[in-house]
Parts: sequence; structure tokens; C-alpha cells
Amino acid sequence: MLKKIIEKIKDEKLIKTGDKIVLGFSGGPDSVFLLEVLKLLKKELNFEIVLVHINHLLRGENSNGDEKFSIEYGARLEIPVFTKRASIEEVAKEKGIGLEEAGRIIRYDFFEEILEKTQSNKIAIAHNLDDQIENFLFRLVRGSSLEGLEGIQNRDNIIRPINEIYKSEILEFLNSKSIKYRIDETNFENDFTRNSIRLDLIPSIEKRYNSSFKEKIHNLIKEIRDVNQMLKVDLSQYKILENNNWVLNTELIKLETPYIQGKIINEYFKENNLESSREKIKNAIKLLYTSGSKVVHMEKNYLLKKQYKSLWLEKEKMDIIENKSIKLEEKIPFSIKLDEYIIEATEDDKSFGKNEFLTNLEIGDIIEIRTRKDGDIIRPLGMESYKKVKDIFINEKIPKNLRSKIPLFLKKDEIIWISGIKKSENFKCEKNKKGIKLIIRRQDEE
Repeated sequence: MLKKIIEKIKDEKLIKTGDKIVLGFSGGPDSVFLLEVLKLLKKELNFEIVLVHINHLLRGENSNGDEKFSIEYGARLEIPVFTKRASIEEVAKEKGIGLEEAGRIIRYDFFEEILEKTQSNKIAIAHNLDDQIENFLFRLVRGSSLEGLEGIQNRDNIIRPINEIYKSEILEFLNSKSIKYRIDETNFENDFTRNSIRLDLIPSIEKRYNSSFKEKIHNLIKEIRDVNQMLKVDLSQYKILENNNWVLNTELIKLETPYIQGKIINEYFKENNLESSREKIKNAIKLLYTSGSKVVHMEKNYLLKKQYKSLWLEKEKMDIIENKSIKLEEKIPFSIKLDEYIIEATEDDKSFGKNEFLTNLEIGDIIEIRTRKDGDIIRPLGMESYKKVKDIFINEKIPKNLRSKIPLFLKKDEIIWISGIKKSENFKCEKNKKGIKLIIRRQDEE
């Protein structure tokens, strides 16, 4: 089995001499097993490993025990270990998402942070074949596209060397070698959808219908990947050069079947590192058939724009303050122009979207507008504790070249709003009450 994994790593060039790998290390059997595999591979290839462990603060002393185990494991092997404590519950509440999704965001944000800090070039995740099958069933139940049913694949700089090894094989190996690992007892509770699929759905199907069910799903996943590869679209066939920018030609896309139209849009989103979904693709296809000019706000400060026969993604410009040292003070109400943008503070009882914030400020208050400083903190909406603005920029994946250009709104040295990114709990307006709405927008949106 180990030889099979090592051959896969070398054949697919997942790891090469000179690489520096950030390994997500929970202390559980999968990550311990992956580390043991990489230890063996290091005898053949010269590469470095650093471990990253996140304490999600969900399981009290057991979570702390996992953290201690991971630190000690790394110390014993003389491998650097980076740890982080972050509450899944707080992030889930702040972003209005589920615990599973919050955990994923925390993990991958920290992986990227350590990747940059240690000048590493790859992130290794210990997903196994059971994870692949559970993910397939989870997405199938939720209504995924064919692309979504390909399973968890290697992408960009993220590698999954053991994603074709069953959990039972991993446990058998570790137990036979008396290699210690930690057990997350929440994996045996069916409170989460994925746990329920693992604990209830799969065992039930294996018992009542097909004992080889997981193997059949694995084969189906491979077939779906092959089909998707055959149906892969060439984006360049649908692009035209317009004003020195490559854009999608809507007339060419409309010649295709609805299914291929969706694949074109999905591929375009992937090309720009945007998450795709049926709803996003559906809305983009609607734009193809609209007349005139339309704009749809996307994540990561992207705008999807339609104009005549062209469709393209464009970064929403938030770098309105070019000089880091600039500092403005304005008395509410006000409306000022900076470059091609307008910043306003006016009385209102509602606000919409990320570029407006209805606050508890009052007429006559003095507002400071400036860019970030070292040590800046804010208490994000829905949270009890304060967060560093620097950490928020990292978590929100704000490019480094923009972080010193995004305007902050303050009252008496306390941050009210990181414009377009994070609002303060301390300054939110009470429900159904009139307050002061802060607005930032482009002049051409008037």
C-alpha cells in the first residue's frame, strides 16, 4: 500500500525535490498516516515539511489534547508545528454559515497564511477514499452538477496524496505498527450531514443492498471524471479581444446547448478562482439573454458585467485612497468625492449590501477616514471579541497591494467600518430604527 501511494505521488508529480509542504495535521489517523508516508518519501526525494494544527475549541480538553499531541509529534520528528486557536462557532455566527463550512474557511485561511509565512509551495491534505465517497453522496443529495461529483481532487497547490486509500486500510496500518493517533469523538455523532452519511446512509446501503457500495461509487467517480474531461470546453473559442481585454462573446455562447453554456460559465469562474454553484451559473446564463448593460456583484469584490455582446468579470475598485498617510475628518452629514468614488453619510433606516452600513452614529458626529495602521482592531458584526484588521485582510484574501488602500471609518479612534469588508458590532443600528448610513460607491454608478 505504501509503495502504491509513493508511486502515485511520483507519477503524478504531486511532490518534487525542493518542495516545501504545509501539511494539515489534526493528530487524527489520516494526517498521522500521511505524515508517515511523507517520512518514507523523504528518503527518496529532498523536500521539507511543516505541520499546521488548528484547535477549533469545540471539544474542550479533547481539542486541547489534540493540539498538545500535534506539537509533541512534530517536536519528536524535529518538524516545525504552527498552531492556531479559532472558534468555529464565532465564525459561523459572524458569516451566517454552518459549522462545517466555518471550519473549512478557518483551516484553508490558516494554511494559506503559513504557506506564505514559511515560503512553502504546496499544501497537503489527508483526505482518504472514504472522504471522497462521502463528499460525492453529500453533493448528490444537495443537487450538484457533474463537475461537483468528481470528488475531492488535487488543484492548484493543494495535493491529496492518500485520496485513493480507504480509512480501514489506514487504521490497519497504524494499528499494526503501534503508531499512536487521536480520535475525534464528534466523528461518531450524526449531528452533521457528512457524519450522518458516514454513520447511517453508507452502512445501511452496504447491509441492505450492496456490500461493495463504496467501490461502486469510487468507480462511478472515475467515470464522471472521464466524461467531464471529454466534455471539457475550450474557453478561448468563446473569447474576443475588446479594449485590450479578453471577454466572453455572448452570441457565441448562445449557440451552444444550455448544458455547454453552463460549462463555459463554470470554467470562466474557475479561471478567475471563484466558487461556482448552480444558482450562480443560472444567473450568469440569464445575463446572456438580457438587453442593455447589467452588473452582478460576486464574491471577492468581483463584478460580473454584461454589455451588448460581451460578458466579463472585473475587480470592483476599492483602492480609492492611494496615499497611505491620507487622513480626512468629516462632520455628519457629508458627501465627498475622492478620485472616481463618492463617500456619504446620511440619515436612513435601511442599508443594502457590503458597500453600505447603517450605523448608530448621529448628526454632528465627526468621522475620521483613513487607511490602516499597525495594531488596528475591530469588533466584527455578531462577535464578542475584537479582531486585528491585518488578520481580517488575510482571512478575506484581500491582495497585499490593496490592504493599504482600503479606507477605514473611525469615531474617536475606534473603527466603525472597514469599507466593503467588515462592519463593527459596536456601531450597528438597532433594528427598525433610523440611523446614519455610510455609503461608498463609484461615481459612474449614479
